[in-house]
Amino acid sequence: MATSAKIQECVLKYLADEQEHSVKEIKKHLDDENVDYTEGQFSGSMNTLLRNRSIRKNDRGIYVIAKRSENMRKCFVVSPIGDEGSDIRKNADQLFKYIINPACEACDFDPIRVDLLNDAGSITETIINYLEEADLVIADISGHNPNVFYEIGYRTRTKKPIIHLKSKSATLPFDINTIRTLDYDLTDLDSVEAAKTRLSNTIKSFSYPTTEELSDNDVSDDAVFAPDIMPTLYQILNGIADLKNDIRAINAETIGTVIRSMQDAQPQMSADAALQTQLLQAVMQNPDNLLKLIQISEMLPTNKK
Repeated sequence: MATSAKIQECVLKYLADEQEHSVKEIKKHLDDENVDYTEGQFSGSMNTLLRNRSIRKNDRGIYVIAKRSENMRKCFVVSPIGDEGSDIRKNADQLFKYIINPACEACDFDPIRVDLLNDAGSITETIINYLEEADLVIADISGHNPNVFYEIGYRTRTKKPIIHLKSKSATLPFDINTIRTLDYDLTDLDSVEAAKTRLSNTIKSFSYPTTEELSDNDVSDDAVFAPDIMPTLYQILNGIADLKNDIRAINAETIGTVIRSMQDAQPQMSADAALQTQLLQAVMQNPDNLLKLIQISEMLPTNKK
């Protein structure tokens, strides 16, 4: 009896021609390749390929190989965009380039920002479609942009995964200050790396069932989903990271206070002592000047009593 891995390998090779093939054709290919399997193994292997987005179902019982962009889950990015050349646009571009994009790619997600799409259709309709259908939404609430808040509200009603980001210097409005938000600081390279790691961990904490799994209710035995407890655990880890940063800041402030106190506790040097200290330093740097100074002093008249 063939293993599930062997069945999946044969199916992918058969669908590599990028043409549509029926279940009957796929099974015939397996038979021609002398792959022995049960109906349960075949169903489970096809579901695994669908869940991994290696193949796509075009119609009932019709399958085709998925292209790389199709293999990746979709992450719709919501953020203030601003005009070309503005500080808002610069922040949006840097956040997307240095934090969101690498974090998404590390988790096999395709990050999508509406202004970067080559789509001639309605922008509003495109946004709504992605808010409803995207596997994940990442929203930057820095700047309290009204459009961003509207899109967050629209996404929230779908009860699908959403992650909130904000600039470290930004504040949260009262009505959403209880929502877990990941901070970022584009001016600090260490902070950028930390933000990417935390974002990747949070992305991995969610479960992302496929359309086929939701409609067919046929999931193979080797399907693995993140437990519901994972988002809570990552929130705890993020909270610990924030606490560590606060402790570092407090320690730095305390050390600075101690140093200043020690400096203040040192006795003040008199004017004569300060002059002698400067003179001694000058002599140590150039002893020849001391000899010249002595020669000059000997030439000066002295007061005799």
